[in-house]
Amino acid sequence: MTQYPECALARELEICYGSVALITDYDVGVEGDPGVSAVTAQDVMVQFRDNLTRLRELILRMIAAIPTKRDCPCATALEHARVG
Repeated sequence: MTQYPECALARELEICYGSVALITDYDVGVEGDPGVSAVTAQDVMVQFRDNLTRLRELILRMIAAIPTKRDCPCATALEHARVG
């Protein structure tokens, strides 16, 4: 959930990297607040299914937007790296 070590490893391999976070449990951190209803396992699953639909759409749009030529800074991230 922290994106570590994935982001560091992607940089080492000069791989473009992005993350997507999908919230499923909206009462985390506010337990005990009388104005917030507890989220049930069923609520989490409903939100998870809704998130999956949005995630699929996002991934398909991202794939379509991948450029044919890779000229991003990620491709040469280690060009001037130093081992110290």
